[in-house]
Amino acid sequence: MTDKILYNFGLRIILALTTILCFLFLALWLSPALKPKTESIVVYTPPSTDQILPPQVLLNVPFTSQAPFGNWNDPRQDSGCEEASILMAMLWVKGQESITPEEAEKEIIALSEFEQKNYGFFHDTSTQDTLMVLKNYFGYKKAFAVFDIEKKDIKAELARGNLVIVPIDGTIVDNIYYTPPGPSRHKIVIVGYDDVAGVFITNDPGTKNGRGYRYNYQVLENSLMDYLTGFNEPVNEIRKSMIVVQK
Repeated sequence: MTDKILYNFGLRIILALTTILCFLFLALWLSPALKPKTESIVVYTPPSTDQILPPQVLLNVPFTSQAPFGNWNDPRQDSGCEEASILMAMLWVKGQESITPEEAEKEIIALSEFEQKNYGFFHDTSTQDTLMVLKNYFGYKKAFAVFDIEKKDIKAELARGNLVIVPIDGTIVDNIYYTPPGPSRHKIVIVGYDDVAGVFITNDPGTKNGRGYRYNYQVLENSLMDYLTGFNEPVNEIRKSMIVVQK
């Protein structure tokens, strides 16, 4: 009889503990701090045909060359246009008005080493992979890629107050400061446009004179070209793309 009482008592304790544990698990699951987090989805809205854009837009974006001290012999800086471009974008997001050459060089090298360590590349970075690096290195999610674009798409995003990063074939833009023939795979930041002059205003990290560098609308649109991640990988298909960065 005593054994039966002890057995029933033990069984009730086990059931009680099980019930308590279930309630604790449920409470923890419902806690806002522990709920699974889903990344917000940014939906691209193409410009409408009847959208009227302002004749001029200019965003205040800090500038850095990809080789702040002219150390083009360092492959991390010689191939650092993507890193410099997303660095400028994030400085703009944070409201920072400038960056010293020392800080810029340190960040560009750190970005390159982050890419090499985590992904096995840093030379040429496609639009999608550049976006991935921006999001993962800086932990910033308010950016997205758009493909098969035209100049009107770039202008529309700038008019919305967003920053635009584009991949280009730098050999056909006639930048007087490039070492001829210019970089065949290159990324630049578009910070504004001017309809009166018919130009995009850019921060081009491929030269120390790249702050506010102006490219004719048609010249820049013709140069738009996504390229593969790697090192001088052949471009078999021309796709015009952009990374849109929002504040």
